[in-house]
Amino acid sequence: MIVLNCLKNKCIGVLGFGQTGRAIVDSLISGGAKVFLHDDIGIKNADYMQYSANLSDENIVRSLDAIAISPGIHLFWPTPHATVSIARKYGIELIGDLDLFQRQNTEKIIAITGTNGKSTTTALIEHILKNSGKNSTIGGNFGSPILSLDNGHDFYVLELSSYQLEHANILGLDTSILLNITPDHLTRHGGMEGYISAKQKIFVNSKNSIIGVDDDHCIKIYHFLKDITQENIIPISGKLVPDNGIGWKNDYLIDNRFGTNEIVCEKHPNLDGNHNRQNIAASYAACILNGVQKSDFKKHLLSFSCLEHRQEFVANIDGIPYINDSKATNADSVEQALIRFDNIFWILGGRPKEGGIFSLQKYFHKIKHAFLIGEAAEDWYTLLKSHNVKAEITETLENAVNHAHAKAKNEKPNVVLLSPACASFDQFKSFEERGEKFKEFVRKLR
Repeated sequence: MIVLNCLKNKCIGVLGFGQTGRAIVDSLISGGAKVFLHDDIGIKNADYMQYSANLSDENIVRSLDAIAISPGIHLFWPTPHATVSIARKYGIELIGDLDLFQRQNTEKIIAITGTNGKSTTTALIEHILKNSGKNSTIGGNFGSPILSLDNGHDFYVLELSSYQLEHANILGLDTSILLNITPDHLTRHGGMEGYISAKQKIFVNSKNSIIGVDDDHCIKIYHFLKDITQENIIPISGKLVPDNGIGWKNDYLIDNRFGTNEIVCEKHPNLDGNHNRQNIAASYAACILNGVQKSDFKKHLLSFSCLEHRQEFVANIDGIPYINDSKATNADSVEQALIRFDNIFWILGGRPKEGGIFSLQKYFHKIKHAFLIGEAAEDWYTLLKSHNVKAEITETLENAVNHAHAKAKNEKPNVVLLSPACASFDQFKSFEERGEKFKEFVRKLR
């Protein structure tokens, strides 16, 4: 745990008591701060009741030195949280967990954001650093909250969401990576411009900047950074070799930072497809900038296995492979799985996001049968049927697994794919829980 000695004896409000909020509270208490904790649904953990405070009370808020806010707290859209509005009225500082970490630590931060691929890239960078003898750890939006990480590492590899970046004020990160931008979280950010603004914030005062150039939004950001003469900006691609950048030609990763087109390595057998090639290019750039030798990168890349819940092979039952892609919470992420597989028995649905699955229509011919769950089920059933895709509403994930198995075992070759294109929060606490339940239901089929 990061002990926040820098705020000793300060009066700090904490708004939101999820996983990140709890890490904030623990770090503040350990550092000697006076904590005033508020969550809109109340503080139900008996160990923390003594810190409970009503941060909708203006008299309490105006007495605070700062308010630490969890990523889920709205600063702007669709409306600011009531406590945020009070804090602004009285000039009370609003700070996120990344700011708190940076106030206490001067170690190197390698930060990764993007709509898709950031967890794979974060995990891959940390895997290669650690196996190359670097003292590194991993956290943020991936795995453990930032402030629950241990002190004393030379490198902190952090996945950052658009929510965390929206809350960040300090920044000036050592190595900043933006992989890609496609529509996501638009309601939270007030539309596409707000979402892009949050993502590109990662480059504010960054010492080294790495940016994907495989989508139009990121290409514009790249040219903007070049126009303001930001140093040490490296374009990366999963489709081509950028000028003075890192990318792919045929099946080889190419380092063209100095115009030399050096071959780094061949493709990874389990991390293929343009999206994963982009992840590898970004990881290589970050590792090389932070002291990893090319030979070590090549060696340790091959020992990296795919992430849990990301096109994860679960089992082969009755000759049918079952794939857990629960982390695919939007259409752009699902597209990577639909490109990879054929003859798909597709389990999808949950709480829908902006854009739905309309962009996936060009892959509907690969779907042998769809099984729909959660809040999106009825609307998406209608869409799929209108494109002559066989589909049924199964409501629950367990029903979907059982129905898919019953149909798939009579129609081979095929694959049963959980790739929801939705958030999980209508039926599960997280995409991780959804993925674990899927694996549990699949194993029961044995």
